[in-house]
Amino acid sequence: MALPRLRVNASNEERLVHPNHMVYRKMEMLVNQMLDAEAGVPIKTVKSFLSKVPSVFTGQDLIGWIMKNLDMTDLSDALHLAHLIASHGYLFQIDDHVLTVKNDGTFYRFQTPYFWPSNCWDPENTDYAVYLCKRTMQNKAHLELEDFEAENLAKLQKMFSRKWEFVFMQAEAQYKVDKKRDRQERQILDSQERAFWDVHRPVPGCVNTTEVDFRKLSRSGRPKYSSGGHAALAASTSGIGCTQYSQSVAAAHASLPSTSNGSATSPRKNDQEPSTSSAAGGDSPSTSAATATTSAPSTSTPPVTSIASTSNAGSFRNNYYARPGLRRCTQVQDTLKLEICQLNSRLSKNVLRTSKVVENYLAYYEQRRVFDPLLTPPGSQADPFQSQPNPWINDTVDFWQHDKITGDIQTRRLKLWEDSFEELLADSLGRETLQKFLDKEYSGENLRFWWEVQKLRKCSSRMVPVMVTEIYNEFIDTNAATSPVNVDCKVMEVTEDNLKNPNRWSFDEAADHIYCLMKNDSYQRFLRSEIYRDLVSTSRKKVSPCAAC
Repeated sequence: MALPRLRVNASNEERLVHPNHMVYRKMEMLVNQMLDAEAGVPIKTVKSFLSKVPSVFTGQDLIGWIMKNLDMTDLSDALHLAHLIASHGYLFQIDDHVLTVKNDGTFYRFQTPYFWPSNCWDPENTDYAVYLCKRTMQNKAHLELEDFEAENLAKLQKMFSRKWEFVFMQAEAQYKVDKKRDRQERQILDSQERAFWDVHRPVPGCVNTTEVDFRKLSRSGRPKYSSGGHAALAASTSGIGCTQYSQSVAAAHASLPSTSNGSATSPRKNDQEPSTSSAAGGDSPSTSAATATTSAPSTSTPPVTSIASTSNAGSFRNNYYARPGLRRCTQVQDTLKLEICQLNSRLSKNVLRTSKVVENYLAYYEQRRVFDPLLTPPGSQADPFQSQPNPWINDTVDFWQHDKITGDIQTRRLKLWEDSFEELLADSLGRETLQKFLDKEYSGENLRFWWEVQKLRKCSSRMVPVMVTEIYNEFIDTNAATSPVNVDCKVMEVTEDNLKNPNRWSFDEAADHIYCLMKNDSYQRFLRSEIYRDLVSTSRKKVSPCAAC
């Protein structure tokens, strides 16, 4: 998945946010700890037979630092973390293209923060072609193209056959700039650039960690830029022939040698190095090459954002990035206005005081405490209902079989019906008792309708059309319903609209309306009815002799 290109001269407010920015932020915090001059990974310059290898460390030192500073006892965990950091390009092996870590004396080097993946790099094939073409101009054994790189170069040369002169001209210009650098500086920059391409154009068979899932990309909080911003970007790059990555490479190569911690120092003030600038896009490659050749001595390196500021980029995105699902904002002012609106909407809501909420919680606890078998064990002295012992910790199961054996209802069960209408409907015996009462009140169709709707919600898909038809013919049809329920005209209109596309939720509005009627009217009359009073009195008579014993 292609990500937006990094704008080198963009302000902090216009920096792009990578979908994996949270992962990159955690990795970079760990890498910055490794780069610490005192407590970090020991970085040194190794002397070989005829040369020096600057700013390297061994795999053993890296694994030892991870296990010591991150309190890891398992070697496999430390290796896994090191592999993860290397696969994203934060460190690399100096003489291999595979981004893995070995627990031995192999030398590794940290990547410069300019090439960190959090900067939203998305180099194109033309950038890769310039890099490979430049590698062919360097007569060094360690810079020779690998087999897969030679194949890629041949494919790119065939792809860009019409503008290959333009690609060659850019590669030649970068090669001339590199030749004027210090030997160790050039060695470090070449290895860092090679590691950058090992991440974005990995070796065949290796995982490409820069690929982003489409769903994650759509959920990311990347800001969207206005058309004016795109126009300004197009205007700023229209007169520059080299691509943005080519500018970034020139920026990285314009800095001084990398220090031992992997970051580059600021360039010298009086240094001016030749660079190329091509003609407009409409010119032919030969004309562009001629123009660049004549103008190269008189031009200087364009101003480039320092690597230190690049490593700290994203202060805006860290604090003001838009959350998924919200409107993305381009400027800080828009984000602050959105946040102010959200805070005002919170202040306008009707909220309860904390003391009132606590009082409600305490009242609910006192009401439900006697029904909790852990707080009030059944059969104990604290049990006000004098129920049978808890069957989970006793050998008797009378607690479950009491109602079936005696034919009476426990006081605990009746008290639950009185405390909550939901408990009454959840109990099968409670629904039967309520149904008997409603039948006497000539409103039994309400409970039957509500229960049929509950079964409709949980039935199989093939039974949905059948049950919808049965419920409609029995309860809803205004002309031929056998047991019509009492719903108002608004609910009836909504139900009729839902039945145009019948599904398991077509009667939800009508069921909610009937539920409120039963809870506010029928339930209150049920608690005052003779049926419920007789059940309570019978249960109390059964409990009192047991309490006396």
